[in-house]
Amino acid sequence: MLLVYLTVTGYVENFVEKTGMDSHELDITNPFYEVGEDYIIVTPTYEGELNDEIEDFINYKDNINYLKGFAASGNLNFDNLYCINGKQLSRKFKKPLIIKFEFNGTDKDLEKFKEEISKIENTNT
Repeated sequence: MLLVYLTVTGYVENFVEKTGMDSHELDITNPFYEVGEDYIIVTPTYEGELNDEIEDFINYKDNINYLKGFAASGNLNFDNLYCINGKQLSRKFKKPLIIKFEFNGTDKDLEKFKEEISKIENTNT
């Protein structure tokens, strides 16, 4: 499973690196990249911002057909805006929000994420 991620502060990139999984960093100045394989989007939280670029990526060529879900990083101090980007994208594209984690995630978050990815992969085979 490929992880497609967007990072601004580096927290999401740190989380992705800790997974050891193949990844592709989304370029917000040019989000038009064709994946051609199953993927999960890992997104930071910026009060609704950045969703346009992520949506451009998802809607590019056949990318939407490979989208399996979302993971979202946030800050619990944001209260109801915690992981808002991931929540909004999950609803819009009707794909699961696999995990919400604070900043770059804990070991427990990482373990849960990998378990959920494994379930998705097993369902697809």
